[in-house]
Amino acid sequence: MPDRKRSRRGLVSVAVGIVLGVVSMALPSFDSLWSFLGVARDLRTGHSTALAILFLCLGFLVALYFQQEEFKAELERSLRNESARLEAGLPAFGLLTRQTGDEAMATLTALVATARTVANTRISPPKVEVAARHGAGSAWDVALREALARGLTYREVVSPNHSDLARARKAAIAGSTGVYEAVTVRNLPSPFLNFIVVEQRDGTKEVWFGWLASLTSGFDGTVVRTGETHLVSLFERWHTELLGAGTPVR
Repeated sequence: MPDRKRSRRGLVSVAVGIVLGVVSMALPSFDSLWSFLGVARDLRTGHSTALAILFLCLGFLVALYFQQEEFKAELERSLRNESARLEAGLPAFGLLTRQTGDEAMATLTALVATARTVANTRISPPKVEVAARHGAGSAWDVALREALARGLTYREVVSPNHSDLARARKAAIAGSTGVYEAVTVRNLPSPFLNFIVVEQRDGTKEVWFGWLASLTSGFDGTVVRTGETHLVSLFERWHTELLGAGTPVR
């Protein structure tokens, strides 16, 4: 509707310009007007012609302005529609962000307080000591135990060198409303790509994967975060398989 209004305004402006131009061409016959303005008789025709040209140009310039506004609105509408079409055609694409291993742990430490369920892996070779920074007594460990006490469901797969930590967590939340399950998996390949799937209370899920554990790269490499549904589902299935293959931590 607004575009049609602009189109009508353009036509009206051209029409008004033409009418005023025609009227201006007839002005030399209005002697009283020119006398009042003090314009000599031999200049009246030139002035009238200039005025007619001015009105015609103004009419077309105003029409051009409305036409440009209409084109701009049409272009914006087309871009919005195309953006919506692309978004609808790629409904599963989520944002990918990167962080260092320590930055990711800091973000997760804040997020775990509002999480409903967490599926985690803690796999590293025995000689990789960097992982100890996020072990017992760390900010992550404290936030995790507090969330478990408030009802968090937490399942993790650990390598044998982290079984004691899992056992201590299990004992610490005994009698609380939270659920803590852990299994130990042996003979996993090195390097291993660690990951954590976090489900918030509103049902939204994210997967964080990275923390590549190997003797050469350490533990705190680049971590990728995404809510892309297919990737989240893939890591959830992987975690379920790992849980089934492990030995429960008692």
